[in-house]
Parts: sequence; structure tokens; C-alpha cells
Amino acid sequence: MFSQKINKYTEETYHDLFDALYNILLKWIFNRPEIIPLEEIDDFKIYFIEFLLVPKEQNNDYHEYYSLEYSDEIVDLFINLKEICSSRGTKFLHEKGRTSDDLSEFILKHAQINEKNESSILDEELDHDYEFTCF
Repeated sequence: MFSQKINKYTEETYHDLFDALYNILLKWIFNRPEIIPLEEIDDFKIYFIEFLLVPKEQNNDYHEYYSLEYSDEIVDLFINLKEICSSRGTKFLHEKGRTSDDLSEFILKHAQINEKNESSILDEELDHDYEFTCF
């Protein structure tokens, strides 16, 4: 399947699509140093491809910090991935009931989220204030 063309109008294969989607996910994760994948990068990719191919029933585990911190970003990321799938003629992420919550659950299952504590937030605020006063 991976070497099969997505459709007759393109030379792009499913492998190309999975790589593109995975790279977007990795870029999003690596721009958030507090999110640390639990698996090796190659294993993480396998789990992501499985996530795309086999919709699972949601657990809807509630993680308050994670939900408050990343919910809007996860929705945007999911919409971006879904639009890429659609523009390339696939139905991945378009299954009935498939939402950004699924992507959120995938990330929570396969990554560790290091919550910022009060002292690190204070340090960031001090650094931020210092940046503006050092002209």
C-alpha cells in the first residue's frame, strides 16, 4: 500500500503523504520542548501511521493542563493534517466521528508533557521583561 499512488492524477504515493503528515506533526512537537515523545522517532512514526489508518475509539481522558495549554493548537494542527489528506484525494482523518480529540489522545498516549511549574513561568516572565528593557 505504501508505494501505491494516491490517485491516478499524481505520482505521489501513500508513503509520501505519510511522510508529509508526520513531518508536520514532528515540527509541531519539536517547537514545544515540554512535549517529549516516549518512543524512538521511528517507532513514533509507526504509531502515527497506525493512528491515521486505524481509527480507534476515544478514551477522552481529561488532562486539564494539556487541554488548556494546547487545545486550540491541536485543533489547528488536526485541521491542517485533514486538509492535506483531502487535497491529496484521501479520506484519512475524515472518518465519521474523527476529531481533533483523537489527535490529542494520540499525542498524550505517545508523549510526556512536562508541565511548567511556577518558578519556570516566573523565570520566563523575567527573561521576557529583560528582553524589552535591554535596548
